[in-house]
Parts: sequence; structure tokens; C-alpha cells
Amino acid sequence: MVNKEISWLVTGASTLFIVGTDVFIVSPILPSIAAEFDVSPSLAGWLVAVMAIMYACGSPMMGALFDRLQERRGLILWSGLTGLSLANLWTGSTSSFEMLLISRALAGLSLAAIAPCVYAFISDLAPVHRRAAWLSVIVSGNLTGLWAGTPLGTLLAEGWGWRSPFWLIAALSFFLAWVNLVIWPRQIRSTPLPVGKAPAPTSLMLRSMLVTVFWATAMYAVYTYLGTALTEDSQLTSSQLASSLIAYGLGAMLGSLNGGRMADRWGAKNVSSASLLGLVLLLGAVGLFYQYAGWLYLLLFAWAFGGYAFVPAYQSRLSVEYPHHLGLIMAWNITGMYIGMTLGAYLGGPIYQLAGFSKLAYLSAAVALVASLCSLRPAPQKKEEARAAPNHFS
Repeated sequence: MVNKEISWLVTGASTLFIVGTDVFIVSPILPSIAAEFDVSPSLAGWLVAVMAIMYACGSPMMGALFDRLQERRGLILWSGLTGLSLANLWTGSTSSFEMLLISRALAGLSLAAIAPCVYAFISDLAPVHRRAAWLSVIVSGNLTGLWAGTPLGTLLAEGWGWRSPFWLIAALSFFLAWVNLVIWPRQIRSTPLPVGKAPAPTSLMLRSMLVTVFWATAMYAVYTYLGTALTEDSQLTSSQLASSLIAYGLGAMLGSLNGGRMADRWGAKNVSSASLLGLVLLLGAVGLFYQYAGWLYLLLFAWAFGGYAFVPAYQSRLSVEYPHHLGLIMAWNITGMYIGMTLGAYLGGPIYQLAGFSKLAYLSAAVALVASLCSLRPAPQKKEEARAAPNHFS
């Protein structure tokens, strides 16, 4: 049984590593793509936008399929990874910018079939007392794609051309498609929605998703413009900037891993809410002290550690609150994360230009406070019980 558990975790983390790499690899090689196809940087940026839109919009649909097709869940995941392989082959071989856009849209739709399924499989198969810890391993796989996979892919692109990372992702995706098809059991612990029990209202799921939207907005509004602020305001050298981002990446990795363990020990709701409250203080501290070089590395590490501890803890909480809708709620959560990332990036820009980095950090802290207040909501089951309880005063 231990060997099976290890194989599930390794396969899940490896699959999410490919997802994270594919999501973030386009941005650093956009200049090379724009130059080859003779398009403006803003037009080339649609390669990122169209994939994110398809990923965010397709996730709920794929999550609903995962919940409905009890014995074909592995096939959904296989289809997503096979589609990702084909999409990246197309990206690496296309000769027109229009076809490149379509290939990235297909990649986004394929990713929508992968991440919710992996999270839902792990939530379902994990022992109850270790669910958050298992999820933290999967989250760390995704984060590794950001801080390790993307830089390695960028180096590969510099040596062998911008198309080479997509060919490599295509090969790895095809291999993992068959591994995932074999590794996950057909019969798992979850059961269909009991007869006579109404599905969880979409409004409740959207309310739960809002917490992630606010969290991602607060995190990424500051992170998107961190490098610019450290270069312009703090006058960091290239090596100092790289070191600061490494400190942030290590904090994010260790935060996600330890956030799961803490959630299993002290409760997913307690840890996710505490992480959000801590994020309020940490973002305020970033706004105050980001120009103090002596505190910078520790500050960035602490911010990322506290912020990313929220992710596995909140996913574990959602799996408890929506046990019959694992695929769908994980998909909505992913959609919420991308909505928040987009809002943070686009709204943070004008705020940074008009008010500066410190004010941006303070406003993001206020958004994190809204997220923490939203996270204090009662569980959906308790709401249903409260509505169903007889009124003794009537």
C-alpha cells in the first residue's frame, strides 16, 4: 500500500510539474516568438491570455465530468495529457501566428482536464488525517514548474530555439498520459450524490471560490510588480534580484509543503484562515520594508511561506465541505486562482504607476483581509442543516 501511495504522489506531482511549466513557459520566450512572427509584444501576449482563458473557463466543465463519470475518470486525465502533448507538438511546429494562438487555446483546454482531476484523485485517495499533506506535495509539484521548470525551459530555448521546450513538454505529457491511465484505481472512495440529496448550489461553490479569488489577487498584484520595484526603488543588482526571487520561491515551496502538514494537525479551516490573516500583516510589512536590503530576503521568504500555506489547507477544506463534488469544486478553485491572478496583474499596474509599490502592497493587504473574512463562512453542510432545522418559535 505504501508503494501505491508513493506512486500516486510522484505521478500527481510530476503531472502538475508539467502543468506549471506549460502555463508559465510562454512568458519568458515571448520576445523570441514576437520577433519570428513579426508581431507586437502586446499581440504576442495573447498567447498567454488565450491559454489562461481556456484553462479557467474549461476547468468547471471538466470537473463536472470527473464527478459524473465515476469509472472513466482516468480516461479524462489521459485525454487531457494526450491533448496537451498534441497541442505542444502543434505549437512547436506551426508556421503562422494564427495557428500558434489556436494551439495555445487547445493547450489551455487540455490543462483544464488535467489539474482538477489530479487534485480530485489525491483528495479522494488520501487518508483523511493526511489529506492536506498529500495535497501539499501536489501543489509543490505545480510550484516547481514555476521556479524550476520555467527557467530550465528558458535555457533550453536559448540554446535550441524557442520551439524546443514545447517539444519536450509534448514528449513528457505523452509519457505521463499512459502512466496516469494505469496508476489511478477505477474504484475509489468517493460515491455518487446520495439519492434524494440535492447537489450543492452553484452559488455556494462560487462563494467558496471567492476566497481564492481574493487571495490570488492580493498575492499576484504585489508579486507581478515586485521585480520592477526592487530594481527601480531598491536599486538591486541582477544577482541580488535573482537571490530575492529564489528566497521567495523557496518560501512558496516550503509554505505549501508545511501548510498541508499544519492543516492535518490543526484543522484545514484554522490553518487556511490563519494564513490569510498572516498574509494581511506580511503584505503590510512588504510595503513598509521592501527597500531595506537587510530584511528583504527574510521578508520575501516569510511572505511566500505564509501566503502559499493557504493553498493546500484550503483545498483540503473544500474537499471536506464538498465531498460529492470533488472534481467540480477543485476546478472552480483553479478558475478562481486564475481570475485572481489576472485581476492582480491588471489592476496592480495602474495602482503601482499612480501610487507606488508601498500603496499597492497596502491595498493588497486589504484584499487579503476581505479574503480572511470570507473564509470564516460556515461549512455548506451546516448551512443546509440550519435551513432544514425546525423553527421552534413558529
